[in-house]
Amino acid sequence: MFATSTHTEEPPAYSSLDAPQKYVEKGDHGKETPDDVLHFINPTQDSVSSLALRYSVPSVALRKRNNLYADHLLAGRRTLLIPGEYYQGPSLSPEPIDGEAEEMRKAKIRRWMVTCKVSDYDIALLYLDQAHYDVDSAVETYLSDEKWEREHPLTSSSKGKSAPNRSRRKFGTRTGVSGQL
Repeated sequence: MFATSTHTEEPPAYSSLDAPQKYVEKGDHGKETPDDVLHFINPTQDSVSSLALRYSVPSVALRKRNNLYADHLLAGRRTLLIPGEYYQGPSLSPEPIDGEAEEMRKAKIRRWMVTCKVSDYDIALLYLDQAHYDVDSAVETYLSDEKWEREHPLTSSSKGKSAPNRSRRKFGTRTGVSGQL
């Protein structure tokens, strides 16, 4: 019934067991993973659950791909990536009203503002226009300008407002009760 083995057989060499084994996730069968699909979020209609149903993607995979630790974090997003290993079709969201190029421009402006910690939209446009919307170049220019301003602070001159000189008496100013009448 059972085959008996002889004790004279030697165990396999350890070197044959050293080869690392690749962990295979669902959808990964040695093929190149397809590109992710960009979905433009409609805040009034989209939720993680509804997107998971619409694209037939597990909600866990959506959260993992987009670094969403809770469903309510979707409210702060404008776009979401649909994992390509689960969905290979076209985006089921309507194109943004301004177009994809305008959305990319706005994203660069927001990225520059957050990176430089500047809340003035006009300043962001100024630096990005000068850098032809190259965010890294615009940030570098802004930081070098800030450094220059720290190294060359404004000095006060004799013109402009200054602290009043209290030692000099002003003529024509009456003090006492007679000056109040």
